[in-house]
Amino acid sequence: MIDAWRHRASVAFLLGGIPLSVVALANCGGTTGEASSPAAETTPSQPPTTRKSSDYSLETLREKLHSGLGAESELNLAAKGLGPELGTLLSESTAIDRLTELDVSDNDLGVDGARALARSPHLSSIRDLDLGGNDIGDDGVDALAHAVALGQLETLNLSGNSITGRGASALVGGGSARLGSLDLSMNAIGSNGASALAHSKLPLRSVYLLGCEIGASGAKELSQSKGLSQLTVLALSGNSLGDEGVQALAKSTAFQNLGTLDLCANGVSDVGALALAQSSHLKKLKVLELFGNSDIGPKGSAALRKRFGGGLHL
Repeated sequence: MIDAWRHRASVAFLLGGIPLSVVALANCGGTTGEASSPAAETTPSQPPTTRKSSDYSLETLREKLHSGLGAESELNLAAKGLGPELGTLLSESTAIDRLTELDVSDNDLGVDGARALARSPHLSSIRDLDLGGNDIGDDGVDALAHAVALGQLETLNLSGNSITGRGASALVGGGSARLGSLDLSMNAIGSNGASALAHSKLPLRSVYLLGCEIGASGAKELSQSKGLSQLTVLALSGNSLGDEGVQALAKSTAFQNLGTLDLCANGVSDVGALALAQSSHLKKLKVLELFGNSDIGPKGSAALRKRFGGGLHL
């Protein structure tokens, strides 16, 4: 599954340079409650960074695939820096037929690598695919969205891939009818991308949109959705939602099954805080993340604590 800490660390690292964002977003991403894990104890202002391996080559992988993966169901090739050729190599290998989890994040795949991977007939068993940080763009997403062999995907990480609203639209219009968890963080999908997700018919239960530039208008699009009723986790850190966007979410009937809501670093004040505290629709909400919203004062904080108790992270 997509690693929870990676949501925090990647967002904090990619935003970079802004202390408030680093501190706030490193603790967000719909993952609060995992503080007992070693990774979660990492200092937020110094999140772990991804380092590309220099001692792993395409030839090494080719030999491994040629020898067969045996009973292995997972293949982790994260941060190897293998380039577009990795997509071609994997697409042609029958050794990956039985894989259920594949991590090729941070490999500089680009559009060509994504297209090559999408052409593979050997990915039909994949349920969990991590393609984060590969700069595949909208064209790469479009290829993946129409990859017949990926129709059984349940979890997909596409964070940090230069995807816009067009790519988001292509993705939700594709053939992944079982997709339950989607990470599009650090892609400027904007309000158009949010609208595409809002109108999606995918059975989404977890959506991560950290730093996606959706703004208040994007929040309004999501709040009017009739297709996101199964969501239990929604992460919207760093999207400039403001009170207007938060009020729209609080008044929405679309999120009645939501258990975790991340609204870190969104310029929320007491106005938005009170809207959340007084919402008659967020009945199942147990965890509310609001780090980095310094305009929330004593009045808003008190109302939130009364409503959400220990589930509030402010």
